[in-house]
Amino acid sequence: MKNEITAYYSDLPEDIKMFFDHQYYDAYALIDAVRNPHTGLYSDAYMTLADKLDRRCSIAATGVGLIALCIADIEGWDDEAVDKAMLTLHTVTGRTAECQPERDKQTGFFYHFIDAITGINLHSEVSTIDTALLVIGALFTAKHFRERVPELVDLALELLKSIDWRVVVADKEKGAINMVIDKGKGEKPILPYSEYVLVAYLARLAQPNDNDIKYLWEHAFAKEKIECLPRNDFHGFAVLKNALHNKGEFLSSFVHQFPFYLVYDYSTSEVYRHFYKNACLVDRLSWEMINYVPSYVWGYGAGSNDGLFEGYHADAINDNPKNIASAYIVAGFLPVYPAGIYDLYALYCLHIPYNDYKNISDKKEQCEFRAAYRYGLHRYSWQYLNLPHRWYPQKVTVIDWSSMLYGLCALKRGMAFFTERNDGRL
Repeated sequence: MKNEITAYYSDLPEDIKMFFDHQYYDAYALIDAVRNPHTGLYSDAYMTLADKLDRRCSIAATGVGLIALCIADIEGWDDEAVDKAMLTLHTVTGRTAECQPERDKQTGFFYHFIDAITGINLHSEVSTIDTALLVIGALFTAKHFRERVPELVDLALELLKSIDWRVVVADKEKGAINMVIDKGKGEKPILPYSEYVLVAYLARLAQPNDNDIKYLWEHAFAKEKIECLPRNDFHGFAVLKNALHNKGEFLSSFVHQFPFYLVYDYSTSEVYRHFYKNACLVDRLSWEMINYVPSYVWGYGAGSNDGLFEGYHADAINDNPKNIASAYIVAGFLPVYPAGIYDLYALYCLHIPYNDYKNISDKKEQCEFRAAYRYGLHRYSWQYLNLPHRWYPQKVTVIDWSSMLYGLCALKRGMAFFTERNDGRL
């Protein structure tokens, strides 16, 4: 596998490159900061204003952590990356004695949230997409480190095969995938298009000869079927949508980003790349249509809004309370809109200079600001950004933050970094 650097990155102006390098490293550092050193499991979120590591592990975040270790390894940021990956895979395959991640007994799917020390379920559902994100991270890591540590390949394949993926098929004719498993049975089906294409992709890798899984993939999600996925129109630009969405309803941009980086057939599809460019364009265009919002403010992501309004929310066109923008979405679109790095730089310079922010008249505010953005740009509310009492995000969810790391990596290393590691061939 090649370790080349793109011409675009090499040609960046020096000040932009310095900002890029700082934010790129911090994108990894945030993920490493939520890793439990005893089990290799990763917390659901980085708590910006807290002193303690959150013991609530997210299985999806653990998959992100595995991919982050591959990036840290290629960039030379972490000499222990391969050892950390080994511990994580030992834990999720049941080889860490004191920590046994709880799973559905009939199918092997993982509970979404588990204790990072013991592995017990923390009142959560058995989630097919979160399990898929873990397994994709394991396969990605095995491909990256396979020449140095062949055992990782065995562990990743064991994990993949330990799950009965047949249960995800809800309606193969409609392409419906079960989002939740309850006592061995699939529930809450979701129709295309959605991020659950990752689940169908892994089901095909694990059990390619199962007739229902094969039919589901070939008739709804295969590369040649991408152009048949449901779509919506935004001022003349076609973007993929969920089949149940009405006119004027749009997906959060992270839905487009996860398959782009993690599903080989989509990463390498020119048709999907066309829709991906459109998703980026309509995200930017819809923000430009809001009065008094500068062009560098955009990005419909998902994340926590604690302290502003309650709960976790997936922001989208026509569904974005408080005009929250997510900088990691801008980063995720860098492969098709590399000029987005200048948007991030403008946000950094003008509003969120996270590494050297000062407020001499209010030291408490200075401390809160630096804590909230310790690892760089993430969620912010444009309408609150310049007020005396601005909103500070209280946590950064790792799965959503992943777009920041992936996008910056792709701008520097090219999409080949992902396609060479996500093809499922070990």
